[in-house]
Amino acid sequence: MVSIVKSNRTEATSSVARPSQQLTYIAAARLLPSFFILASHLSFQRVFSDPTAQAVYYRIFNPAGFNAVSFFIVLSGFILAWVCDRRPPGRDFGPKRLLRILPVHFLSWALVVCLFGVMFSPPGLLTTLTLLAGWIPDHNVYWAANAPSWTLSTELLLYLVFPAVYRFVARRSDRFLRAALIGMVAVVVLLPIALIALPDGAVFANAAFTERGQLVSVSEWKYWLVYVFPLTRLFEALCGMLICLMVLRGRWMRSVLLPTGLLVLAIVVEELWAPVLLTLSALTIVPIVLLIGALAAKEIAKWDRGMGTGRSLIGRVSAYGKYTFGIYMYQWLFILVCQQYLRPWNNGTVTGVLLVLAFYATCVAVAMLSYRFFETPINNFIKPSIATYAKKQG
Repeated sequence: MVSIVKSNRTEATSSVARPSQQLTYIAAARLLPSFFILASHLSFQRVFSDPTAQAVYYRIFNPAGFNAVSFFIVLSGFILAWVCDRRPPGRDFGPKRLLRILPVHFLSWALVVCLFGVMFSPPGLLTTLTLLAGWIPDHNVYWAANAPSWTLSTELLLYLVFPAVYRFVARRSDRFLRAALIGMVAVVVLLPIALIALPDGAVFANAAFTERGQLVSVSEWKYWLVYVFPLTRLFEALCGMLICLMVLRGRWMRSVLLPTGLLVLAIVVEELWAPVLLTLSALTIVPIVLLIGALAAKEIAKWDRGMGTGRSLIGRVSAYGKYTFGIYMYQWLFILVCQQYLRPWNNGTVTGVLLVLAFYATCVAVAMLSYRFFETPINNFIKPSIATYAKKQG
C-alpha cells in the first residue's frame, strides 16, 4: 500500500481540499454497495424458481453484501474526518451525529416491532433499540428486530472515540499515518486467518455463511468476532479517518483503476477459494481502502483544475447518495413483509430480476420520503438546540 500512496513529502499540516464541497464520486459510489446489501438480504429467499438461477444469484450477491458493509464502515470514518477538517469536532459532534441516525433507527425499529415483535426475544428487542446489539455474541440478539441495525453499534462506538482519536492523529506526521493505516488493515486481514486455525467449538449453519454458494457451519463466536463485534469493525472505520487525512494532505493516488482491479480480483478469489471468515472483510479491505481514497483524490484534483462535477451524470446520480442510510435501514421491514404476507418468490428469471430492482426502487422511494418529511423536519427542529447547548458549554 505504501508504494502507491504519494510520499514525496514527509510532513503536511494544511489541507489541499475544500471539505465544504460534496464528494460527488463517493456519494454516487454509495448507491452500488447499498444495492448489493439489499440484494444479499434478498438472496436468502427463493427469488428464482429455477435452481440454477437462484444458485447463481445467491453465490454472487451473498458475499457481495459482506463486502458492501465493509465499504460503508470504512466510509463512515472517512466522512467524519472530511467534515471535521475545517471545524474540529466540538461538543456538538456527538449530538449531531446521533441526530443523523437515531430518527430513522427509532422509526424502523418501531415499525418492525409493531408488525413482527412477537418473532423476537425481549433481550433482542432491547439491545437493538439501545444500539448495544453488536456487543452480544448471539445471533438471536444482534439480528433481532431490524436486523441491519447491528452496524449502528459500531457507528455509536465510532462517534464516542472519534473526537479524541482525530485530534491525536491529525497532528501526526505522514509517516505515522501510513504506519497506523497499514497496522489497522493488518488487524482486519490477520484476525480471521488466526481464527481459522483455532477449534470451532459450537457451530451453527446460516444462510449468511457460504463458501462458493454452499452452506457451511462456522463457529458463531468466530463470525461475531470478525464481522459483528464493534471493536473489531472500529479498525475499519478508523482506516477511513486515516485515508481522509492523507487525501487532504495530497498523499494519495488518483487512479481508480488499480483499486478497482484489486477489488475484482479479491471477489474472484472469494468465489473460487476463500473460507467464509476471509470473505467477510479481510480479502477486500485493501481494495476498498485504496478505492475510497482514490475516488476522493481524483475529484479533488478536478476541483483544483477548476472542473466541477455537479452537472455531470455522476453529479446527478450523487444526489441520491444521501438516501443510502434510509435504504439500508428500511429494507428489512419490507423483507419481513414479503416473508410473512406477500411471498413474491419462485419467479422466472426475468421476473425475479425485475422483483429485485423493484424492491430496491421501493426502498429508495421510501428513503427519499423519510428524508424529506421525517428526518429533515426533526433535524431542523433539534439542531438549533444542539447549537445553543454547544455554545453555552464552549
